[in-house]
Amino acid sequence: MIYSSIVSLLIIIYFVKDQFEFSKVTKMRLLFLPIFCLYQFFSKLNINSVHDIVMLIVILIFSIVVGFYKSVNFKIKELSTSKYFFIDDNGKEVNIYQRALYARGGRSYLIGWLLVFLFTLLLNSKFNSDLNFFKFTHELVDEMMKDLAIFMRIRDTNSGWKSWGILGITNIVYLFFIRHKSTKMNQFFKSNTMETIGSKK
Repeated sequence: MIYSSIVSLLIIIYFVKDQFEFSKVTKMRLLFLPIFCLYQFFSKLNINSVHDIVMLIVILIFSIVVGFYKSVNFKIKELSTSKYFFIDDNGKEVNIYQRALYARGGRSYLIGWLLVFLFTLLLNSKFNSDLNFFKFTHELVDEMMKDLAIFMRIRDTNSGWKSWGILGITNIVYLFFIRHKSTKMNQFFKSNTMETIGSKK
């Protein structure tokens, strides 16, 4: 019990800290993941009543608002790192640099993520009389692990259309707004390459 509590605490600390640090932008996380979530959403979508229609509308509105809010504190920067070098005809060392985009979500992303987590729990009726601190922490850490490790999200077979809908719409709206805010980010997703190569002497 103590060991698992310590591990859970470390994961939570790491996850929160990670939202305020710059990490490399990848199309896998920002483009593939929301598309995958939307695919799961449409494949599992099952509307059987007026209540389901109402829930779909609520999810749509909630996800758009939160997706926008998550982008409020979005920051981006371009960094160049030396990958290797060669010696030119004059005997001089020439470094080859790789330029890549790094981004951070910041406070608004973290708050938006928590709102999505809580709303998903509420829709899945996990807020009930049996819910306690340890069960809540387990759900929280499990969701954080799915966010940190994409393969865990892909292997998720238990989530229903409501959960997939919130994740898919929120993330695709977030992607739309960060591309709108950043010319470099927009160019990144228009390009066929993930980074460009340059050289400096």
